[in-house]
Amino acid sequence: MNHIEDFVTLVRESYEHQDREQFSQLISIDETHGVVSGLMQALNQLNETQVEKLVTSQLEDTSFALSECMVNYLHMIRYLYDTDIEALFEKFATFYSSFIPVFNGSDTFYQVPVMNTLSTNLVELALSVDKTGLKGKARKANTAARLLSKVFNIMLADRSPIDSSKRQGIFHVTNLAFKVYFRLNSMRMCQTFISNIRTGGLDLDLFPISQQVTYKYYLGRYALYNGQLKKAQDCLLFAFQKCHIGHWHNKRVILHYLIPTRIILGHFPSLQLLETYGLTAPYADLLKALRSGHLKGYLQHLETYFDYFYSHLTYLLLKERGIVLVWRCLIKNMYHQKQKLNQTIPVIEFRDCLKAFYFASPTGTSYTVEDMECILVSLVSQNYIRGYLQHSKQRLVLSKVNAFPPISHVRVHVERYNEAVLEDHMMHAQPPLPEEIQAYIDQE
Repeated sequence: MNHIEDFVTLVRESYEHQDREQFSQLISIDETHGVVSGLMQALNQLNETQVEKLVTSQLEDTSFALSECMVNYLHMIRYLYDTDIEALFEKFATFYSSFIPVFNGSDTFYQVPVMNTLSTNLVELALSVDKTGLKGKARKANTAARLLSKVFNIMLADRSPIDSSKRQGIFHVTNLAFKVYFRLNSMRMCQTFISNIRTGGLDLDLFPISQQVTYKYYLGRYALYNGQLKKAQDCLLFAFQKCHIGHWHNKRVILHYLIPTRIILGHFPSLQLLETYGLTAPYADLLKALRSGHLKGYLQHLETYFDYFYSHLTYLLLKERGIVLVWRCLIKNMYHQKQKLNQTIPVIEFRDCLKAFYFASPTGTSYTVEDMECILVSLVSQNYIRGYLQHSKQRLVLSKVNAFPPISHVRVHVERYNEAVLEDHMMHAQPPLPEEIQAYIDQE
């Protein structure tokens, strides 16, 4: 009993004196922590009602929110050794939820380290529970996302100077929320955080480099998800270059998304880079096939490493956008071969393209002259080839200057949409799903 009374007294004192270091030492879920292990032993001697009386007698007059929070904290401590991780999460979520009103009080910026640690614990526990097979709305990551959003709003609302502001933790919480949203496949929810950070006037440069790297990593992945390749490249390149050289695994994770993005933009990774980060298998032969215009080899390689590319959401990017680059390289190589045979006129006949595509494509693939014309129109309109088509003569007349500009010099065309109009349409203009289908989705 004395141990718990002493603990509550220390909590009250650190709260009243805004003692950042002591408050951080008192709140933990690490069972090896001295304070926690002592509390776990003391709690074995008391029931929950007795614990609640001890806490409220000392803290209720100081802060009702703090009193309720500490009661929930001690209740949660009992479950640290419990093998039922879902029960532990529920107790922890209750404690975390009750800590939010405490954190929302005035002059509580000193609690930011505790909130950051608890937010990390929340996400780790939620994802661990979800690995047991929970699906749909039952996934604990949904609970974590909801609670993190509340904390984010509290931090964002604090307009105090950064040295004494709860905003000190805003990128830590944002990065955790991004992690959860990507795990839930709810990437669109990231936009709310991104927009609020932008309009809130937050300067990323003022925050620790580790938080900058993580934020740029998720920002790059979100841009890639939205097809914004140039923005994705800039963010992911920042993350890769600023990530500490000793964090090999983290740099490799960034490359899973940076390499495909840069391939489409015409910047191919060196063999040394691939070897350094153990990525030779999925990319070395893919790049060989792309450069040579080997359609069959390129598509077969994508299928061979389908699981790898699909798990990183880059399969469709490389198949749908990358195949255009293979077309360009095939036609370029074919033209250069004809130049070696003393062809001086800068033209490409549709029928020659047809032969080249026939030999470079998977067995059974058929093309027509009309297909070749469509492919050439696409390549010219996207500026991968400079020239113009003569439909009547069934040929492409190439520019005399740089007919095949480097892929990296070509501006990638993107489709632009009014996201606000799209979202409004999806929410209000679409018929509701049948009840049986919605019920099935919720079960998943």
